[in-house]
Amino acid sequence: MELIHGTHKASKFAPQDFITNMPDNVVTNILGRLPLRDAVRTSILSRNWRFKWTMLSQIVIAASFFGYLSQTSYRNNRVRVIDRILLHVRGAITKFFLSIDEVIDDEDINHWILFLSRKGIKDLTIKNWYVTPLKLHTHLFSCLELKHLTLSNCYFNPPPTFHGFPNLLSLNLSVVFEENTELGPFFTRCPLLESLTINDCRKVGKVKLIEIAKLENLKMLSLILHDPDFEMIKSSGTILGSLAKLQELYLDFKDCHVRLK
Repeated sequence: MELIHGTHKASKFAPQDFITNMPDNVVTNILGRLPLRDAVRTSILSRNWRFKWTMLSQIVIAASFFGYLSQTSYRNNRVRVIDRILLHVRGAITKFFLSIDEVIDDEDINHWILFLSRKGIKDLTIKNWYVTPLKLHTHLFSCLELKHLTLSNCYFNPPPTFHGFPNLLSLNLSVVFEENTELGPFFTRCPLLESLTINDCRKVGKVKLIEIAKLENLKMLSLILHDPDFEMIKSSGTILGSLAKLQELYLDFKDCHVRLK
């Protein structure tokens, strides 16, 4: 190459730094496909990439992430790490997926839910693989922009002040219904619900088909019910047959004891 006045003249064919100059929407698309720890670690690529990961709108925290932290210097500060990640995200967090298989304080998770309720959360999944169910705070029911909600091994009891999830499209509950849980009013306050999956884990018997039949927009229904009464089984076809938009149906009646006369 030609040198002019002691400087290096760049060729028009010199390679460009495409990584540094990628549009933000491309960057976030790439980061969203990486495990969270790898997305955060892109901050060491260059000064320009230091805070690119903070543009993430979808946060996925799998059980393996806690396992990874337990092998680092953050093993005693895992909750604080997640706190800092959430606080550093610049814009809305539209999706949050949390899967845990160890003891995490309920209050820490409830703190995250409160934070998410103010960040425009639309898709929330909490899967608890630990033995003890999580006791979620009523903050959950203030996430009014939710479109998709999945809860596993949590206590579920909407408060009397709950006014509904007006945008909810899909609901997946594998939960413990508390004794005073009223699902009828809850369903009527989710008018757009199209997909409903329920596993009544503790055989409380809170699920009533007559209440589900009021969901006029329901397209997919999956129910796993433990020890249902005979009248529910007998009337299931007639009641659920009134769901005009229903396209998929799965019924599993477990521990069913029917006495034939």
